[in-house]
Amino acid sequence: SPDLTRDEDEKQGYGGGPITNEGAGGEIYGTIYALAESPHEPGTLWTGSDDGLVHVTRDGGGSWENVTPAGWGEGMINEISVSPHDAGTAYVAFSRYKFNDFTPRAYETTDYGRSWREIAGGIDEDAWIHVVREDPVRRGLLYAGTETGVYVSFDGGARWQSLQLDLPNTPINDL
Repeated sequence: SPDLTRDEDEKQGYGGGPITNEGAGGEIYGTIYALAESPHEPGTLWTGSDDGLVHVTRDGGGSWENVTPAGWGEGMINEISVSPHDAGTAYVAFSRYKFNDFTPRAYETTDYGRSWREIAGGIDEDAWIHVVREDPVRRGLLYAGTETGVYVSFDGGARWQSLQLDLPNTPINDL
């Protein structure tokens, strides 16, 4: 497989030391951070990198297509999940917190990444998104784990509402 990151030498190096790279302001990138396998099609895999790229293969890694939308810029692909209902539908949780930008961002594709739709409307500002999952039974019912809690959308991500109820304000990294 080819390198599925931006492969920028100046942004690669060894981490460690008494302070994490993010805390010290260093930008060490070039890692596949998210990987999702299609439950519908053997050999269909999605990757997301910590420098903001999304790739898909439909032949078990024989060839990869960069399906990153123009204009996303650098950021972290926190999670990719494939719809349990449709082979070409995937959800990407994208963040730029390493750049002090905490805007919530999530995207949906229904055509293997040829086009993307933003689906973060209604999630509180500064609640960057870690994960988006579609309900395994009800198509279009989405859940989002954010830096501040859980959200739900009953309309495929057009509108979100908090599902916190009496839960504490806490990061939700997976659902």
